[in-house]
Order: sequence, then C-alpha cells, then structure tokens
Amino acid sequence: MTAQALPDNPNFCFCPAYDAETDVQQIRIVIEGLSGHIPTALIALDLDDALRLCDKLNRRLGLDREAWSAMVAGSMRDGDGEPWH
Repeated sequence: MTAQALPDNPNFCFCPAYDAETDVQQIRIVIEGLSGHIPTALIALDLDDALRLCDKLNRRLGLDREAWSAMVAGSMRDGDGEPWH
C-alpha cells in the first residue's frame, strides 16, 4: 500500500483484532473501501476492553458501533483479508 493509493479524505475507523476473545487485542485501523487493516501500537487486555476503546475512539469520528462494524465487515469481504501497511 502506498500513500498514493489512499483517497484524499478517507473514512476510517478503529477496530479490535478479533483474534481470540481472551487474548490481548491489538487495535487496528480500517479504511472504508480498502481491504485489510493497518496495525497500531494500541492494545487492550481483552475483547470487551477493546470494543469499549474502539467505541470511544470511533465516537470522536461520528461512528457508533453499528457503523464502524459495517466498515470493518466491508474490509474483510474485499480482497484476501491479509493485513496491509
């Protein structure tokens, strides 16, 4: 992924890794219309904490859980699901 491939004003959201519910959860960034995710250095100790953190971060972007969950689902449907950065 290169900076030239990003839209000028992308819609994005934060989401948990969704690996295992009991594992430490990396917080990731998903950009609407692009497959995969961008890893961050943010973590939460479990999925519930990660969801609360993502809700808080996404609220500042004007997104409720339904809206950001839909954006995440779209990123997993498009392409091979491999992370990109």
